[in-house]
Amino acid sequence: MQPWKHVKEPEIVKVGWRTLTRKTFLQPDGKEAEYVTVGDLAPRHGAVIALTKDNQVIIAEQFRPGPEQIYQELPGGNIENGEDPEEGVMRELLEETGYASDTVEFLGEARKDAYMNATWYFYLALNVQKVSDQRLDSGEFVHVREISIEQLIQNARESKMSDAQAVFLAYERLKSITKEGLQVT
Repeated sequence: MQPWKHVKEPEIVKVGWRTLTRKTFLQPDGKEAEYVTVGDLAPRHGAVIALTKDNQVIIAEQFRPGPEQIYQELPGGNIENGEDPEEGVMRELLEETGYASDTVEFLGEARKDAYMNATWYFYLALNVQKVSDQRLDSGEFVHVREISIEQLIQNARESKMSDAQAVFLAYERLKSITKEGLQVT
């Protein structure tokens, strides 16, 4: 199997908070097909599982318009052009929650689904501490909460968050932290 060839240049459209990209391909059967994907052509985003010294998870509780529910999200967001993914994720943690850490582990990267252009970078931050107030963007409403590691895993299982891949990538590490009752850095 070969990747499909572009028939037209992708068209990027901004709709509210989202960027959509219309792509037209020549399929293996010789027919053209148009697909609308989420994000511009190479966006980068990230999220962090942020643990306090007593192993509570800092989450960013937010209303999500798609499912029309409040999600207990991992802090994170857009990584700016030219920004190192770890630096971008830690900047997002600080802006959304006011928490910071100097002990960060890379968990991995992923694509959320087959119709999203973005690459997501996931991290685990240990011993996070509150160092400032939130610095939210206009139109961003985040309530910071602490939950247990067990609740985080349950949220991922029950689709109460959008970054379940990060929990999967960190699962063994989180279980060992829970079992030992302390963080091993």
